[in-house]
Amino acid sequence: MRGRIKILTPRLFLIFVINLFFLACLGLAFLPGANRPAITQSIEDCQACHEEVVKAFSRTVHQKENCAVCHSGAAKHIEEGTKESIFSFTANETVAAKTKPCLACHQADAGHYASSPHGKGGLDCTACHTIHQSLNENSVTSATSTKVCASCHQDVLTEFNLNERHRLREGILECTSCHNPHEPATREQLAGFKQEACLKCHVEKGGPYLYEHAASRIEGCTACHTPHGSPNRHLLTQQSISDLCFSCHSTAPAWHSRFTSTTTNCTTCHLAIHGSNLSRLFLK
Repeated sequence: MRGRIKILTPRLFLIFVINLFFLACLGLAFLPGANRPAITQSIEDCQACHEEVVKAFSRTVHQKENCAVCHSGAAKHIEEGTKESIFSFTANETVAAKTKPCLACHQADAGHYASSPHGKGGLDCTACHTIHQSLNENSVTSATSTKVCASCHQDVLTEFNLNERHRLREGILECTSCHNPHEPATREQLAGFKQEACLKCHVEKGGPYLYEHAASRIEGCTACHTPHGSPNRHLLTQQSISDLCFSCHSTAPAWHSRFTSTTTNCTTCHLAIHGSNLSRLFLK
């Protein structure tokens, strides 16, 4: 007589599945490393060893980001505990490698950084920006940016001690008011850059004019003016206005010598020196 095949009821099938699940979990418990906590790469994971860094980081503009966003290899670092397994922005890394995490978010702000003087000079973002410090400490914001620039450009900062100067030390301007530290300074861009940077404040000097002064159009304002500070009036590159004009206009008509004296100079007559809508010779 043939035996009957017993069919599992839904209740018995459920019990079978539950028992199978527990057996599987029991087997996983004996696998190598099963007693270690799961690696989540959260800020809490990092805080276990880097408490002070994480505390300072929580007060920065990047506070909502995970450490692993910038520090690749975080999972392996947490697991092994070795410095070699995590990207840590050390001197051994290339400029391109150290700027890559930043450009992942700041491409619009610094997409041409590699071609800039700072990028070509071997400086990465952390040379000026302190990522882990709060905004009220040493990060590049507001007035502190001048201090950061001066740490390398001390010679330029001394020019702002001269009698005629732009008001940097008074806090009216900062270096980034005129300079974009992330952009390349090619010869073609430089003249236009200098002109545009100056005209942000000196709008009345920009025209448009029917008769333009070629020096300002081709070379920019710095053809005649020093941008930081000068012992000369109006930040001119030379003490004598006439000497400055003759550096380009060396073939002035001989009869001009009749008007040279200690009380007159070229701008006595050529008053509209930045440009004019009335006189091709910039006469007043």
